Amino acid sequence: MDNGEQAADYMRSGFNCAQSVVKAYASGLGMEENAAVKMATAFGGGIGRCGYVCGALSGAVIVLGARLGNSDSADTAARDRAYAAAGKLLDEFQAEHGTVLCRELTGFNLRDPESMKRAREQGLFANKCPRFLKTTARIVDEILAGQ
Repeated sequence: MDNGEQAADYMRSGFNCAQSVVKAYASGLGMEENAAVKMATAFGGGIGRCGYVCGALSGAVIVLGARLGNSDSADTAARDRAYAAAGKLLDEFQAEHGTVLCRELTGFNLRDPESMKRAREQGLFANKCPRFLKTTARIVDEILAGQ
């Protein structure tokens, strides 16, 4: 199973979008899975359900940072590589879906309980959001394959 399908399965099992992407990549990047998934929790729903940047993209940026980022402040080349990868991810996702914003992708205000109820009833998290997870994983895989 590829990373996109795995992430979609994680979402269908109850993890949010950011957690699902991070969980799909964690072991392959040497990340401690439980800590990584917990770290990604608040990015769901466009950061705390605020509808900003799609949580799948936020989770993917965590993945790209884990693989390409720097832990030494003097390693500006690694930082620049991670920035470039994140920019490419967002640019390609936006070109494919027209936006990177959760509220525009989903059409729901996930902070509003009634809107959240309608989103669940209409199968947003089981049907629509997995498509965004798959796009995100495909782009991340392409970026990482090129490194």
